[in-house]
Amino acid sequence: MKDFITFVKRYSTRDFIYLLSRISIEIYKKQLNHDDDEMNCCMKFPLDIMEFGFIPKQVSVMLSAWDIQDMAYLSIRHSNDFRNGNLSSQDVGTIVNLYRGHENEHSNSGFLKDAALSEIFKFIMGMTYEQFKYQNLAWTIQNFCRNYHILIGSSNINREKIIDINQITNELLGLNVDELLAVEIMILWLCSKNPDPLSAPETLYHRTETSVITKETLERVVAYYSITYEEVWNSPIGKQIFYSKPFVITKKTQESIMVSFYLLVMTFADGLYWLVRDYYRNNNLGQRFINAFGEMFEGYFEELASIYLDKKQWFKIPEQKKKSADYYVEFDDVILLFELKSGLLGIGAKQQVPDVQQIDTFYKRNILEAYEQLKNSEEEYCGEKPILKIFLLYESATNMQIIMSSIPDIFVKDKGCYIMTIEDLEMLLATYQNDRGNFKKVIHKLIRNENTEGKFESVLNVLNEYGATEDMHFIDERDYFANILKRFEKDFR
Repeated sequence: MKDFITFVKRYSTRDFIYLLSRISIEIYKKQLNHDDDEMNCCMKFPLDIMEFGFIPKQVSVMLSAWDIQDMAYLSIRHSNDFRNGNLSSQDVGTIVNLYRGHENEHSNSGFLKDAALSEIFKFIMGMTYEQFKYQNLAWTIQNFCRNYHILIGSSNINREKIIDINQITNELLGLNVDELLAVEIMILWLCSKNPDPLSAPETLYHRTETSVITKETLERVVAYYSITYEEVWNSPIGKQIFYSKPFVITKKTQESIMVSFYLLVMTFADGLYWLVRDYYRNNNLGQRFINAFGEMFEGYFEELASIYLDKKQWFKIPEQKKKSADYYVEFDDVILLFELKSGLLGIGAKQQVPDVQQIDTFYKRNILEAYEQLKNSEEEYCGEKPILKIFLLYESATNMQIIMSSIPDIFVKDKGCYIMTIEDLEMLLATYQNDRGNFKKVIHKLIRNENTEGKFESVLNVLNEYGATEDMHFIDERDYFANILKRFEKDFR
């Protein structure tokens, strides 16, 4: 049997990407509909085999949505648009089966074979980060709303140190932020029908003379999020480039084909943040945005505290000779010390074969160094209430228990430590406001801390246990996605 690379060399890269993209749309829709016949964000395809070498038999092979960008990447790397093989949906079972063999060969099992248990958990953390993102789509709306709120929506956050995002979007795309988002929502809708949004007739989306959604604006926005084959070849981050550039410009026809509908949705969720961050990087403005965003993250924390807590319950810890935690928050039964970290895990670490060095860098900057600051503040406390030391991350992740498992020197030895994402904090504070009894149950479970090596419960797990994940922060007037969608629908009529 031919291997995967030999197989893809027979077929046009354009046709290969287009076929996989259509499958991604179908998987996404099945996931939204909670189709019980399919695993979450996966799809089965039939494969004809010869059992024992002579008995014809049909079996099923499983394609996971997160595999699609890797398969598209390999096609770009090893084939081109000028191959003549006829590719059809009947070939998908064979494609997936061959890809599984290729994936197994490149799984970095050698690292796992000789690694300590904590290193294995570290590797699994990177792998599951990508998988969990695909399996739980709820984060996309929350991330979009949070990014919008911090960068443009809230009047309580100081943005004096960053370039106004409307100025950036106007410079790059000739649109203000809300106009850009209207165009992006239209692109999402068009791509839910067809991987090539620019092939849609303009009459389908340009309904009024005053509408910002035109063929020209669609082309501009799609071009911003597109990449050529050559740029893919030269990308230092390999297939991960598709997370910021989910469209590929084909060589032969110059079409902009969506690689995966999941990637497009993820780009929408995090797009505002990365649009500003990439603008600073591309204009050689150094670390200014990253540093300024750290202060804006603190501003957002203070806004949350002012919404959900009495002003006497919390304060920012002043800088001292000894580095300390950022914030002190007091409840009836516990003191929470927070060290805020707005740095993000490197994108090379968020994949099936993660870059472990990037994970180590993230741990060093956001956990190991911060631990000393939290301990210093804990030592200054003279009261009798138990203390929980919290590493508060802006990074959106749902596999914190695996991160904790990979750093046993902290999370086994020190029962007062937890990692919390900003979304976890939003849910915890909303629970405090809406259901004080349930909040107490969550806090008491965290104080008891039954974590042992190889068995960890994250804050999110405890929130889930007590049904405290329904108290979301971005609702009503803060549900920016729903509000923008309403304006979009009104203009589209």
